[in-house]
Amino acid sequence: MRSFAEATTVSPIREGVFTSTLDSEWSIGENPHGGYMMALLTKAALRTAERSHPLVVSAHFLRSPDAGEVELHTERIKHGRMFTTVHARLVQNGKACIEATVTAGEISDAAHEWAAGPQPPIKPLDECEDRRMPTEGGLLGHLNIRLDPHSTGFLRGEATEDGEVRGWMELTDGTDFDPLTLIVAVDMLPPTVFGLGQSGWCPTVELTYQLRALPAPGPVAGYTRCDALSADGWFNEDAAVYDSRGRLVAQSRQLALSGNALNNR
Repeated sequence: MRSFAEATTVSPIREGVFTSTLDSEWSIGENPHGGYMMALLTKAALRTAERSHPLVVSAHFLRSPDAGEVELHTERIKHGRMFTTVHARLVQNGKACIEATVTAGEISDAAHEWAAGPQPPIKPLDECEDRRMPTEGGLLGHLNIRLDPHSTGFLRGEATEDGEVRGWMELTDGTDFDPLTLIVAVDMLPPTVFGLGQSGWCPTVELTYQLRALPAPGPVAGYTRCDALSADGWFNEDAAVYDSRGRLVAQSRQLALSGNALNNR
């Protein structure tokens, strides 16, 4: 199995353009994982920005590429004292698959000056259900996901009704989460709408990621919440990720389409 670092290798081919390969092991079914592709594109953008950390990444998913070779096109559109903004595009066979804006800078490891509240409740990791998958293929072979019992009703055909999912995440190769792998983490728990009676692939249309702090070593706890599922199948999913210190390290909001609605079109 290729590690995250290996699966996000980018090689420059000319100014502002990099080449890489989407790894089928970092996919859900036949579709490369959205957070993984965002992280890959962000890595190229950081090279162009010449900055260390992705403070904000906003990505629009235009079409789902196949595993295989892609180009990453980047253009620096603002360079300031505190941050640099880069427009980035993932292209396969001449077609743009993801359009993103990456604002990059440097973030410290200091505690937050102020926080709205403590980490929400979650069962200890050893009391959560192990959702590891066989390592012979797919993204879930790279992550150990343990769902809080509160969030496992959909696995038994039961509704959770509150539109929330909680769970712990670890990388199975023993490495710790960093600002790039946190982009995967915010999009890694099962879709919130599964507990609302939905099923199937729920494609992301837009996702905005914010890095809030550098994560401490160890597992991270993820929380996702849906505010509304429309009659047309559109839903939002808000995520918050806390590190082993209980510090908020990443947030995201995405707009997605439910699998039921997709299958009915």
